[in-house]
Amino acid sequence: MSLSAALAAALLLTSAPQAAPQPPQPSTAELEAIIVEGRRIEEAARAYIEEVGEPPRGTRLARWNRPVCISMSNMQPRFAQFVIDRIAANALDAGADVGEPGCKPNVIILATTDGPALAKKLVKEVGLGFRPAINHTNLDRDALSDFQNSDAAVRWWNVVMPVTTDTGDVAITLRGEDPRQVTVRDGSRLRSNIRYDMAWTIVIIDMTKTGGAPFGTLADYVSMVSLAQIDPDADLSGQSTVMNLFRNPVEVDGLSQWDKDYLAALYAAPSDRVNGDRQEAAVAHSLIQQRRERAGLEDAAAGDTPPGDAPQ
Repeated sequence: MSLSAALAAALLLTSAPQAAPQPPQPSTAELEAIIVEGRRIEEAARAYIEEVGEPPRGTRLARWNRPVCISMSNMQPRFAQFVIDRIAANALDAGADVGEPGCKPNVIILATTDGPALAKKLVKEVGLGFRPAINHTNLDRDALSDFQNSDAAVRWWNVVMPVTTDTGDVAITLRGEDPRQVTVRDGSRLRSNIRYDMAWTIVIIDMTKTGGAPFGTLADYVSMVSLAQIDPDADLSGQSTVMNLFRNPVEVDGLSQWDKDYLAALYAAPSDRVNGDRQEAAVAHSLIQQRRERAGLEDAAAGDTPPGDAPQ
């Protein structure tokens, strides 16, 4: 018998029966503080997702549902391996799978001293690699023009594919058509038999414009744009995120906790919601749960999640 158990038994034998002490209850002011903090977390999470994510029009937030396989070109081998390993570690932390050595690359990273020139060359030579003929796979022509002409230190282009949720086969449709979709009622939720998977990502790093950013932080930045669809034009000045590396470099030292939680939420949430709003709500629900747990708040303190949005 443990010391605490023995003391408890002795007290029961020598003391008159009495009511068991009740745990202290939080005061009204404490409960109000918890609710206010919970709502702040919910508002901040939804604001973060709305700002940072950029799926193509008509699609939903996509993620890698097959192993991530990274290649790095035009960089000294030891530095290239560092970037590959850093992205792989961040992918595993988020809940994604990583390919074995020798896998076929689907995240292609290229270093250069002239970002616009390399971007234009790639688009000219592998045009369908940027804008496949399958509907809802990428951003529009204006975004592709920005990709080619931007003066950013890092530019990226994500391609997603509509696939069937049961087999993972591409739901092939021509541009201008919608993939065949069946809405399935599952309890109180609606889900689709189509999901959107990341298919490949191209990242160009212009080494003349990185401004001496710490290499590990730069690798985390590349991780973020490789593992999720990130809006290059998002105003994230009020957010804690590695995406501010080239705006406020002094305040950024790698993936923020918000970044890590967002990636984990993206890969934890179900990917078969019936539309973009519900997909975003499912990711938000997962992100809010993580933030509340870290803050020590109960789920109920911040209100209910709208029906149909909560993942299983």
